[in-house]
Amino acid sequence: MRRVITGVALALFAACGHAQPWPAKPINIVVPFGAGGNTDAIARLTAIHLTKALNTPVVVENKPGAAGLVAARQVLAAPADGYTLFMASATQMVTAPFVSASYNFDPVKEFAPVVNIGANAFVITTKASLPVKNLSELVALAKAQPGKLTYGSGGTGSLTHLSAYMFTRRAEIDMMHIPYKGGAPAMTDLLGGVIDMYSASPSEVIPQLAGGKIRPLAVSSGARLKDLPNVPTIAETYPGHEVSTWNGLLAKAGTPAEVLDRIAAEVVKMKHDPAMVQKLEEAGVVPQFTTRVAFGAQIQREVATWGKVLKNSGISVD
Repeated sequence: MRRVITGVALALFAACGHAQPWPAKPINIVVPFGAGGNTDAIARLTAIHLTKALNTPVVVENKPGAAGLVAARQVLAAPADGYTLFMASATQMVTAPFVSASYNFDPVKEFAPVVNIGANAFVITTKASLPVKNLSELVALAKAQPGKLTYGSGGTGSLTHLSAYMFTRRAEIDMMHIPYKGGAPAMTDLLGGVIDMYSASPSEVIPQLAGGKIRPLAVSSGARLKDLPNVPTIAETYPGHEVSTWNGLLAKAGTPAEVLDRIAAEVVKMKHDPAMVQKLEEAGVVPQFTTRVAFGAQIQREVATWGKVLKNSGISVD
């Protein structure tokens, strides 16, 4: 009888432990790029919001490298319990698997979409000393010096790389690609005149304009950006050209649905906070807050679209 009572007590104790409400400990948001870039900025805004909403510390951890593979593997190595989240971009979920053999897993199957926070276009930006003042002059200079002009990116296979790659193909110009471990070092070298061009996120460009060391030439969105109203779209010169990316939270597949729903519900509340929305827009982000099912469908569509482009591109990380 004593053994039976002890067994029942242990079972009840274990049941109580499993019934512990989520969250019961700090949450990590893993960012696949270094501090200072667009993805990092969105992650930190989200962490501030979730810390207050969940009354639990939410910490941002930067894990750059291999087009986001380092960060992705860290999230996948953690338990599927919602305490380790992935602030991914379209690079990790959509494009990198097509250009890196190291992605020996299917991100669409291994991750569970939670919420797409927002989208942003890219800004074709040159160092100020480059003798061009618009997109046509850049194309003309590149054609006069094939292979000599350089452009940086946040890593081979990243959307900052592919947005520039798509532009060079559309404009029929040859430029040398210089990959970095994230957008921040690429912008640093653009400011220093080390590289000629960078297809940057608006949040990277706008704060640097006052310094006069860079020159935005065109944006990759379908319409001009509110914070860069005098910068034309690439489509104004090359009709139909439009490239953008997104940043959204994902979790390891197998995370309980109720946890995913709770995170999504709290993040979506950001759109009702004018201060948060303003900060996102100042970073060049178009708020979306698309949640689980629609976000997953979006990823599937983009995989199909980019797959057609990249399979024959010759771009490879390895």
